[in-house]
Amino acid sequence: MNENGTEKKLSTAQLRAIASLLTKGAPTIAALDAGISRSTLYRWQHEPVFVAALRDAEQEAVEGLARSLAGLGDSAADTLRAALDPSQKITVRLRAAEVVINNLLRLRELVTLEARIEALEKAHDG
Repeated sequence: MNENGTEKKLSTAQLRAIASLLTKGAPTIAALDAGISRSTLYRWQHEPVFVAALRDAEQEAVEGLARSLAGLGDSAADTLRAALDPSQKITVRLRAAEVVINNLLRLRELVTLEARIEALEKAHDG
C-alpha cells in the first residue's frame, strides 16, 4: 500500500474497510460492505496506522484518476473548440467561453501558488 509498510500492520478486514471506504464513501455503507460494524470502523478511523493507510489509498486513487483525466484533455479541448465555433448557438458559445476563461484563471492561480510555494521552500531550505 505504501513505502512505510503500513499494509503489513493492517488486518484483512481493515484492508477491506479501506477499499469499501474508497468505493462506497459513507462509513455506514462501507462498514456493511466490509462486513464489520460501524463502531469498529469508527474506532479504526482513529488509529494512526489505519488513517495513514487510508490516506495513502486515497492518494493513489486520486493520482489514478488524474492520469485518466489527463488522457481526456485533448478531447475536451477539441469539444470546447467546436463549441466556440461561430455556427453554434450563442448560448453554447457563451458557456464554452465561460468554461475556458474560468479554467484559465484557475490554472493561472495554481501556477502562481506553485511558484510562490517553491520560492518559500527555497528560502526556508537555503
